[in-house]
Amino acid sequence: MMASDDSAALRHDMRENTICVKMLGEFAFSNPGNEWMRWRSNKARSLFGVLLVNKNLVVGKDRLRELLWPEADRSSTSLKVAVHTLRRVLDTHLGADRDYLRVEYRDFGYVMDVGDEVIVDCHEFERHTSAARDAAARGRRAEAVQLYRRAVTLYSGEFFSGERDGWVTEQRHWLRALALSAWEALAEFALEAGELGDAADACRHTLAIDTANEAAFRRMMVIHARRGELQQVEWWYELCAERLREHFELDPDHHTRALLRRVLNREFAVEPRPAQSAAGSPGFGRRHRFVSALNSR
Repeated sequence: MMASDDSAALRHDMRENTICVKMLGEFAFSNPGNEWMRWRSNKARSLFGVLLVNKNLVVGKDRLRELLWPEADRSSTSLKVAVHTLRRVLDTHLGADRDYLRVEYRDFGYVMDVGDEVIVDCHEFERHTSAARDAAARGRRAEAVQLYRRAVTLYSGEFFSGERDGWVTEQRHWLRALALSAWEALAEFALEAGELGDAADACRHTLAIDTANEAAFRRMMVIHARRGELQQVEWWYELCAERLREHFELDPDHHTRALLRRVLNREFAVEPRPAQSAAGSPGFGRRHRFVSALNSR
């Protein structure tokens, strides 16, 4: 293990002697002295992850074997060895006399007694996104934006990066979907408020997670349309079409094509900008070709 300095988002809510566990992005956890430790992938670490995701709940031995050693025989001692290794690692770095993050055998399974001293980033991420959705549903926009921003700050990468077990993939896709919905909400809030830079930043983060997200491409087209940047609208449409063909062998849907058609036919509301001569407007001939191609679909 080695020290880590990339967990500033978790430190925001830390109280004295708080233990933080970072499962989004590169796995790491802190000790009471606020020293961050990384732990290379092995089955003990995977067991730690399963028990943390199911914190304070008993996970049966058969279920743990199914999740972590799906091909192993029931007589295998792999689970017992992983439990022993996990306990030894936690005792070494957190102290054997602690009353948190303890692995206990109970009711034919194992449970991770987490305790109030422990903050797990993926749990905090889910808590903030849930609270943000609730605030948005109640019409409390400023509160929702603040909570969504705190949530996406915690989302520093895919869940349990580097792990390929089936349970990790399921959890990873769930948290990824929450991150996409959070960035989508931030983009929509920013567009409603006329904060085009913030909206573009939210779209950029969306596309970093999902490179073929058509809704994010449409928002980028809207942003540049509102700025009167028609060539940029074309460029984002072309990139969208390229990504959809590359990933799914699909063309942009009718909403995206209709948006481009509206923009290039100058049917889209444009925010006031300094006057520009027609001769200085880039891509003038190409826009006519695009409109003709769209109208033929």
